[in-house]
Amino acid sequence: MKSNITLFCGVLLVVAFVILILTSKSQTGERRMKSVEDTDASPGNVHAFGIVDYLIFGAMLVVSAATGLYHAFADSGQNTTAKFLMADRSMFSLPVAISVLASFCSAITILGIPAEIFKHGVQYWLIIWSYFLVIPITALVFIPVFYDLKVISAYEYLDRRFSRLIRVLGACMFILQTVFYMAVVLFAPALALEVVTSLDVWKTVLMTGLICTFYTSLGGIKAVIWTDVFQFLVLVGSLVVVIVMGTIRAGGIDHVWNYNKEKGQLNFIVLDPDPLMRINLWSVIIGGTLTALPIWAVSQTAVQRFLTSKDLKGAQRSIWYSLPGNIIMVSLVSFCGLVLYAFYDGTTPSRQVPDYSSIDQILIFFVSQEFGNIPGIQGLFVACLFAGTLSTVASGLNSLAAVTLIDIVKPIRRARNKEGSVASGPQDRSDTKLSKMLTCGYGVICILLAFVASHIGSLIQTANTVFGAVGGPLLGLFSLGILYRRANSGGALVGLLSGFLISLWITIGAITNTQDGVVNPDVFVLYQISFLWYSTVAFLTTFLVGIATSEIVRCAFVDEQRKSVDLLTLATFLRPKGWRKPSSSSSTSISLDDSSREQLLGQNDSEDDDGGGGDSYVTSKETSLANNVEN
Repeated sequence: MKSNITLFCGVLLVVAFVILILTSKSQTGERRMKSVEDTDASPGNVHAFGIVDYLIFGAMLVVSAATGLYHAFADSGQNTTAKFLMADRSMFSLPVAISVLASFCSAITILGIPAEIFKHGVQYWLIIWSYFLVIPITALVFIPVFYDLKVISAYEYLDRRFSRLIRVLGACMFILQTVFYMAVVLFAPALALEVVTSLDVWKTVLMTGLICTFYTSLGGIKAVIWTDVFQFLVLVGSLVVVIVMGTIRAGGIDHVWNYNKEKGQLNFIVLDPDPLMRINLWSVIIGGTLTALPIWAVSQTAVQRFLTSKDLKGAQRSIWYSLPGNIIMVSLVSFCGLVLYAFYDGTTPSRQVPDYSSIDQILIFFVSQEFGNIPGIQGLFVACLFAGTLSTVASGLNSLAAVTLIDIVKPIRRARNKEGSVASGPQDRSDTKLSKMLTCGYGVICILLAFVASHIGSLIQTANTVFGAVGGPLLGLFSLGILYRRANSGGALVGLLSGFLISLWITIGAITNTQDGVVNPDVFVLYQISFLWYSTVAFLTTFLVGIATSEIVRCAFVDEQRKSVDLLTLATFLRPKGWRKPSSSSSTSISLDDSSREQLLGQNDSEDDDGGGGDSYVTSKETSLANNVEN
């Protein structure tokens, strides 16, 4: 009863705070607004939010908060870490797929990609082809390993495969990447609301962060997933309405396509392989794949939700469902960019490019200027932006709490508590409360960092830069462990640090030498490479240096050649032929049929006779093969 009263008071405080922010007057007041009744359509003017707009926008926020409140009490509440972080591994494939898709369709996607297409042409649209590589690799290589290990955090894998130090480093890099990315995500819708309400950016950031932190800390991962489903429906519905009405206003599909073709915007295929070129075919497909893979295959934000599925097949289905979803969503927002380019052709005063403060505001300007006189359209579109933002930030907050608890707090506790652990029941309840506190704490940090985002450039370029700088080394680290059987902790550590330092060096060098979105052509050549290659450079550095260092360590230390590797930490196609997964991930036995055992023993005997340093399997002639592989 006491907790119910506390939560109810919390809801009242959130509602009161949101009302206070929305009704307060902006101190800037510099942007000239016009009312719904005003028919003056001079360039730069936008329609103010009307009552219907506020109702639609407010309804989306209320439903999102109510979902978190519902799951805070449903099924005895979020009183265990299994429920709060993993939904008891009971989720169906479709809502998981929609949730992951919604998380990566943030306001950065909705505002950033149309702005990218408007300014630079349709080359970025070809990023959809990278998903034909990203989705199968995620579903067939990475997720089976995580699911077999029954982990909560993806970075538990690093402890199992390498060492606790590698695990902590990987977790800290994920935390760094996610808090900065979420700060950019929180800032994006503030740009939009500033246009149509003159609401100060800090108020929008504070309101969005508070509501998101509220329902995530109450309802856990299940609230995140089901809220994502609702928000995705809002997002898609809003985009379809804007695209249909915008295409009609711009002159129809034929005019939109032909006008962009005449002006050279349909620059799909640019075969020049120059890595210094901002975007070409190779950077969007190869670079795009290695930029997206860290997000889908090894990021806790995605992996955690895939692992909430009931079984491995369900987890894989949720990944495969995302393939058409990604293609459709990227295509929708990319076509928005073509509509904007065809509309703002300068033929009349109302079709002059608006006086925006950031290129990423152009879509919201278009919606407000052209359709703001229709009650509810602006509110629907702004609700679309906030739906994407809330989805992304909520997923990030929950994954940050999971990683901090599982990969940092618990290992420290085990190291200190050498005489034994606290009883699982009370300790788990304590960990659940700690997870909720961590969620709130990270929410505050992301809100504070969002104000730094006001000094960034293009949203889409900044997002790819963040993922490339940190995601590339992490992808290289996981790939080293999963794909290279002879990898060891020494190689993993040197490879990870090398990849991270290289990516950090390139990123900082490029940012400090960029003016008006363009890198100075006179600076060091690595600073000039396309932002889509950052992740590739970091991945290759981590992976190749990791392999080389692992081999050096094996040669220098004989003990490294005798260390065993858990077969469950290797890709399924690297496990011995005939091996069957044990009934428990903690089992040390491997069941093999007689022919497979003889084949393996014969292969190892021949390798030993050759005097090679090849891998040998720890075997027993009287029992089944041990669940280890010697390096």
